[in-house]
Amino acid sequence: MTLLAHPWIGDARPGPDGRLYVRPDRSALAVRPVGGLVAEYLEHWGEVYDWTYTQDDARHAPDLDLSGWRASDTGRPLPIAHMREWIDHTVDLVLATGPRWILELGCGTGLLMHRLLDHVDGYVGTDVSAAAVAALRARDLPRSAITQAAAHEANAPAVRAAIEETGAPDGRPDCVLLNSVTQCFPGVDYLKAVLADAIGLVAPGGSVVVGDVRDARLLNAYALWVERAADPSADDAELARRAADRAARDEELLFDPPLLARLAAELSRESGRTVRLSVHPKTMTDDTELTRYRFDAVLRVDAGPPPALTRVAWTSLPGDDRLGALKALLSGEPVHVHGIPNAVLAPDREGAVAPSRLRAAAGPGAAVVADPRDPAMLGVVGPAGAAAEPVEGITGGTAHDPFAAFTRRRLQEISRAVLRRSPLPHRDIPIVVEPPGADPDPDDADEATDVQRRAAERAAEAVADADAARLPGFLERLDEAALLAMACTLRPTGVTRGGATADEIADTLKAAERHRWILRRWLATLARQGWLARDAEGRFHGLRKVRRDEVVAAGPGLEAGGAAIGYPAETTRFLLAAMNRLPELLRDEVPVQALLFAGDDMGTADGAYRENTVNRYLNAAVGETLRWAAGRAAGPLRVLELGAGVGGTTVDALRALTGQDVEYLFTDVSRYFLTLGRERFGDRPGVRFALFDINADPADQDVPPGSQDVLLSANVLHNARHARDVVAGLGRLLAPGGLFVFVETCREMSAILTSMQFLMSPRTGEPRLDPDDPRNGDDRVFLTREEWLDVLSGAGLHPMFTLPGDDHPLAATGLHLFVARKD
Repeated sequence: MTLLAHPWIGDARPGPDGRLYVRPDRSALAVRPVGGLVAEYLEHWGEVYDWTYTQDDARHAPDLDLSGWRASDTGRPLPIAHMREWIDHTVDLVLATGPRWILELGCGTGLLMHRLLDHVDGYVGTDVSAAAVAALRARDLPRSAITQAAAHEANAPAVRAAIEETGAPDGRPDCVLLNSVTQCFPGVDYLKAVLADAIGLVAPGGSVVVGDVRDARLLNAYALWVERAADPSADDAELARRAADRAARDEELLFDPPLLARLAAELSRESGRTVRLSVHPKTMTDDTELTRYRFDAVLRVDAGPPPALTRVAWTSLPGDDRLGALKALLSGEPVHVHGIPNAVLAPDREGAVAPSRLRAAAGPGAAVVADPRDPAMLGVVGPAGAAAEPVEGITGGTAHDPFAAFTRRRLQEISRAVLRRSPLPHRDIPIVVEPPGADPDPDDADEATDVQRRAAERAAEAVADADAARLPGFLERLDEAALLAMACTLRPTGVTRGGATADEIADTLKAAERHRWILRRWLATLARQGWLARDAEGRFHGLRKVRRDEVVAAGPGLEAGGAAIGYPAETTRFLLAAMNRLPELLRDEVPVQALLFAGDDMGTADGAYRENTVNRYLNAAVGETLRWAAGRAAGPLRVLELGAGVGGTTVDALRALTGQDVEYLFTDVSRYFLTLGRERFGDRPGVRFALFDINADPADQDVPPGSQDVLLSANVLHNARHARDVVAGLGRLLAPGGLFVFVETCREMSAILTSMQFLMSPRTGEPRLDPDDPRNGDDRVFLTREEWLDVLSGAGLHPMFTLPGDDHPLAATGLHLFVARKD
């Protein structure tokens, strides 16, 4: 086909449905060397800014060219005083990092350069716009060099030569600045490539400032704000429809702090450099889109450890003068006052304060920060240099990436142009542009797309009555309570003052041998969060001082707060009860099962495994996936559920299979759960019950190879002693085309580390993990999503999809549904 001659098209084939399936060639999407589609996207933005910078209507002074800065709600130029405040805010943020040599990628008209230049020894500015570069060069600014280059060209010879020309030691700036440019990037892959250059180039102890980023989590709120301003008389339903359409059509790249942290964490692992992140709200006084919907981020690279911070909840300060109490706290020891509602985004929350008022109260020595996990929550950290936290502890991430839509549009245009020159029968064929690497078989691609769409829609319906966006913030509060409980439990070991090894700490606490791995995870978690220090000899010291009343104070309100967003109060009570019994749990004097199944009441267990927002979402998606599989089955759908436990997932699975011909084998390693399963599901036709241990040889457990259409599990596979071997063995039980459907936690949560993980300790004397399992070296329980996908592929299981997607608020919980098909 002539389409394949085009360098941007990697595959083109007609499908049995009469449509033409086209895939981009991977080289067209590459960042290095720059692919054709990436280059065209960058050229488009270069042309936009070339035209913008040649207009004179917003040039107020040689150092104040505000071309292009217009309000989205009115279309008029943003007020000059507001823009001056916006510039000053960013300048202060950059200067707080203490730079001497700055590389600014995307310097535009020099709004920041003009104001930073007098404070540094050298400044290199780059921009993709020839007009902007020519204008800045004409000014012949001292100690500076201006080069035309795109953001991904930080290591280009011309840019490196300019850096050396300014005298930067070893040719490395100590600050790389990207301000108000990422919205023009062609996708998240491009963003990661730019960050890789910046993190690799910046000098040790330096900073990468990513400023004026549009927060993807607030895109819908922004679109609604603009639509309401345009037509205040429209009803809510019409405004919501218009806002959704506007958000979908937005042509800029948006992302949130967790996505930035995730990319930085990946680059940290690849480069070996340590990276910490602080997120900052806009602190201007006017309520505009710049104040509401944008954030700044500072990545500290290979910086020394920050001082230990005392964390103080905003709500614990006296309500009649919290700002005064804040000032008093900042004058003492290092402190992080957290949980301050942002009055710009959440004016109705108790204790809400505008960022501008916090900035005025905090003074120049402290930093006003935004909670990276919740855009509506703020904090204040003093001293400002202690604000950054490890990127590894910030999970999830959301992006609005218009490059995929650009790619689809351009490939459809190219394909139609080619077809117009083809024989007449091909001219009007519908064209479907698939993502690169998609299954080339349109039938398989349609199936995967269909089941994913159905599962996602059913999952969304299951949580339609819940405020899913608030769940990550609630879980963070639970994790905060767990950290306090860990620190309080460790206090008798003396690590607040002197040093001790993990074994010495365990001995002091009289921790049971089988639970000592949990204690080691506590120590690693507290060290990662900056609550504890570890020296080169492996001794822990400097534990943050925590009082028992702080632990107690962290609990009230959590039950009601969780219940308000669909998190069962019974589960919250269980988690808090476990936190209050940590010394006894560690010593094995109280089994965690006694708290989970108190009085044989299944409410707590149901809440943990089923009746909470994220599990309702995932279990509904599981049920719809099984319903889809049953519709394709030639005979009875043969389902093997592994580790069915209390039946939290079984309920939704069997409900979805009502009326279907099924052979459903409910299994668990525990006879107690089999008895419970018989009581709950024994009257269902086609349901059987049997013992099954995922760590034992399947051949010895009466399940023949190739005998199952679906393998189902929910938070079971992390109990595998050797994940790869167990998944490979289980995969052999599937018939060709069979599905492996499982839910797994893909990140460690502190509230689980102080509760449910006691269930994962081995019997005394037994190993928890195989020595060759990759988790064994650091006592991990959970694999990341990427690790699970790699495990599946290695077992001959083709990943079809995972839920929730990165753009869903529940992704921050770390729980994911995986669906894979046996080749």
